[in-house]
Amino acid sequence: MNKNLLTIIFLLCTSISFAQDKMTLKGEMSDYTGEQFLLLTGDNGGVFIVDSATVNSDGIVEFTWEGSPGFYRMVNKGESIDIRIHKRSFSFALAGDIKNGDLQFVDNDENYEYQYYLSEFSILNESILTLRDELIALSEKDSLYKEKYSEFKKLKKAKRNLLKDLWGGHIDSWSARFALAQQELIPDIKLKGKKADEYYLKHFFDYFAFSDSLLSGTPVYYEKFAKYLKAHKLDKLIENQNYGKIKEVIGNLFWLTELDPGSQKYMANYLMNRFPEEDYSEVYHIVSDAYRVLNTCEYMLNSKTIKRRINNFKSIKKGWQVPDIPLYHTQDERIQNLTNVNSELTLLIVWSGSCEHSIDMLSQITELYYLYKEMGLEVVAVSLDSNLNYWKSTVLMGDYPWINSCDTEGLQGSVANQLNIFVTPSLFLIDSSLKTIALPQTFFQLEKKLAEIFR
Repeated sequence: MNKNLLTIIFLLCTSISFAQDKMTLKGEMSDYTGEQFLLLTGDNGGVFIVDSATVNSDGIVEFTWEGSPGFYRMVNKGESIDIRIHKRSFSFALAGDIKNGDLQFVDNDENYEYQYYLSEFSILNESILTLRDELIALSEKDSLYKEKYSEFKKLKKAKRNLLKDLWGGHIDSWSARFALAQQELIPDIKLKGKKADEYYLKHFFDYFAFSDSLLSGTPVYYEKFAKYLKAHKLDKLIENQNYGKIKEVIGNLFWLTELDPGSQKYMANYLMNRFPEEDYSEVYHIVSDAYRVLNTCEYMLNSKTIKRRINNFKSIKKGWQVPDIPLYHTQDERIQNLTNVNSELTLLIVWSGSCEHSIDMLSQITELYYLYKEMGLEVVAVSLDSNLNYWKSTVLMGDYPWINSCDTEGLQGSVANQLNIFVTPSLFLIDSSLKTIALPQTFFQLEKKLAEIFR
């Protein structure tokens, strides 16, 4: 399989299935008899494999999986076919090979249009790059140079016109949006070396809509991020431990998605999956810190205290002994501290009623709580609200069904101090001995971890 593709595949299997159906995809691919294909799709954490199948002796490949309509990618040894499946049973036929063959779909399926756009761009891109390489190798005094450069400019203009046509006149079509998302502008022959690289990166996201709900979470979406990181030579930066530059690259991605919190969550989950804390601690925290700045509520403390808490929080790993914090104002007066909860698995949330990110997180967690409560999950939500009546009304309005507590001393109180809290919401997943199992940064990470535990 294509090595680059492997970098964006994450086996994020989850036992939580919402609106899942039995799906089938059948393809006629006589040129690929005996070869195996993987079927990929994406969610809000990355790309994952839903099924694998081998083309049989009759040239038929068939995938069966639990899922829903959406965008899927078939891959085999670096070749890929992208298809948008809009019904539970879908079929196609491929005459010839993937690169040069003809994909056929039933009826007037919009996939026809998508494959046409991809084909047009593929021909133009290949011709432009070939001519660019030839021109770089030629001297400007060569008799062929002027002729080839003229052809090069014509091809670039043809591509610009196609880009403008799709962006301006066909942007309501998903096929145009997906085809556009995969395009990058190729620098002119006059731009070489560093200037060519700068041009490429400057225009990298020109035809990529971060906020496109159809595009978000698809293999095309994550492939775009992976290519951007590759263009910035992120692996080399990590190898050289150039964390200042890494922070700049990651920060720019978050800045680009600042107006679309949904896309930020997809990107943060993807990056934290690609660079897990146990293997890439510095990079993981650069990502999580960037995400926290934009998706949590920060509070003012004196600089020495905030610096100490940030450093202490970064040192918290799996197995960290969570302090037996006091639980004030719980409805059950027997529960005075964390050890009184007496649960095999506890999700501890530190939040605030004035923090919209906290309220959003608690709303999402409610559904998980009902799903896993009978399996042994307990939730303890500790608020840092100073006004007790405000906290009570917030809990009542949210109808939070778990153990609720409030430390009215807020960030100056014992809970925030012992847990090194400097933002809300902050999550700790802990076992019966109060040892940390995980510190989810996003709801997706929490959902994924709970699915692993209760699988």
